[in-house]
Amino acid sequence: RGFWLCETKVTQGQWRDVMGTNPWKLQDTFVEGANYPATCISYAEAVSFCEKLTTREYDAGRLPLTWRYSLPTEAQWERACRARAATKFCFGDDDSKLGDFAWFNENTVAKEECFAHQVGVKKSNAWGLHDMHGNVWEWCQDSYDGQQDYRVLRGASWHSSKPHTLLSSARLFNSPGHRVDIVGFRIVLAMALAFVAVSPARAQ
Repeated sequence: RGFWLCETKVTQGQWRDVMGTNPWKLQDTFVEGANYPATCISYAEAVSFCEKLTTREYDAGRLPLTWRYSLPTEAQWERACRARAATKFCFGDDDSKLGDFAWFNENTVAKEECFAHQVGVKKSNAWGLHDMHGNVWEWCQDSYDGQQDYRVLRGASWHSSKPHTLLSSARLFNSPGHRVDIVGFRIVLAMALAFVAVSPARAQ
């Protein structure tokens, strides 16, 4: 079913607007600014952000009650990342072009810029989505291969040094309480499952 994915990772400015906190200050390696990714966010905190944003938008009359904000599923994330491309990366198979689309070790750590960078600076994929490769890993809804103690992360980060870790198909996992400066998240807007209508004919 159709869904909307945020053009960028959730930023510090967006996080403060909804949550009123500064969790990225728990780490030494960060640059503060409204357009920098919100990092050091646990899975539960990312879910809480989505819930609070949904409630706020309901109350303001800006969001139909049949829709909600949430973390993307893995399937939603990868479909959006690929933007119909069947190649290794959203832009093709040539990893020499990674620097045009991603913040990763080669243009961060190697240049002594050991921190998440401003969102939306690098080229977008074919659907206008930025930083689908690199900058910070992104929490997804899914548990990792059915293990409830671990949640999926997608997209890689500024610290990723090997091209294969930045592939559209690359996966990582961590415990839901994990907080680190290479992890953030992006939100999706979709119809809440509880409101999806199924016709009698399809239900048979």
